Amino acid sequence: MLSTFSGLRLDALACALPAHSRPLEDFIPRFGADKVARFREVAGIDALPTALPDQTTASMAEAAARDLIASGRLDPQRVGLLLFISQTPEARAPATAALLQHRLGLSEACLALDLNQGCSGFLVGLLTAANFLQNPALSNALILGGDTLSRLVDPADPATAMLFGDGAFAALVSRDEAAEPWHFLAATAGSEAINIPLAAPFSMAGTDVFNFTITRVPEQILSFLDRTHTALADFDLLLLHQANAFIVRQIARLLRLPPEKAPCLMRQRGNTSSASLPVLCCDLAPTLSPGPKRLLLSAFGVGLSWLTASLTFDFAGCLPLRRL
Repeated sequence: MLSTFSGLRLDALACALPAHSRPLEDFIPRFGADKVARFREVAGIDALPTALPDQTTASMAEAAARDLIASGRLDPQRVGLLLFISQTPEARAPATAALLQHRLGLSEACLALDLNQGCSGFLVGLLTAANFLQNPALSNALILGGDTLSRLVDPADPATAMLFGDGAFAALVSRDEAAEPWHFLAATAGSEAINIPLAAPFSMAGTDVFNFTITRVPEQILSFLDRTHTALADFDLLLLHQANAFIVRQIARLLRLPPEKAPCLMRQRGNTSSASLPVLCCDLAPTLSPGPKRLLLSAFGVGLSWLTASLTFDFAGCLPLRRL
């Protein structure tokens, strides 16, 4: 279903990553130098930000939100909706959003909800916030999210152990009647190709996931363009979930886009799950010319779920990325 929303603005983004980073050379004793070298070439990853024992997804998301508060962009008492989007919450109960609502000093009247989402999570958060903000009683929404998947991967599985970095983000969405409409196209296949069982490590059917991303994702992007009567040339950038460098390059190639129009900046980040698009924005911000940019975004992952969205964003709203 294509959803359209008017009067909304993505105000600001902040991201936090662990200062501790694990170079891919650390995996050579387990997987061998040749396999690590091949993975580095395909995935485009040199190192993975890895949470220390006292760092959680919630603590990193809290740090990102506090950066928004310190910048003056976020007034805690004015937040009407708090969403926490993650596969790695603080506990099964209570909701991590409720804990963060208290830690950040948000109003007790703020609605605080958890959403269990992975790599599609940032766009799911924007879509969910956009729906809630149709209620005139709400003036803004704070979206927090990310993952610490380094704790869930199977250390003997090179396809996941060397892929996922840890990180979190905070995004502020506000009302702006002058803003261009947002459009979303979402789909979910209900697949267990990416799976985090309650009592077992993360598993991923790599071939199934790869085939899904290079077929269904480009198809949806083209369908989105057709249904919104737009063209790739209408957008300044196509921002793709940073799944791995090969997938990003393949999707761009299938859409006949040059690499600079579909950037990939994963070498020191890895795949940071739902934080990957916000982290990409914060990494891109210093390199872009001033002024709002028309963005086409695509996120895809666990579920298998995939979303395409369009919106206008001024990258001046990106805070410098925080290392904790």
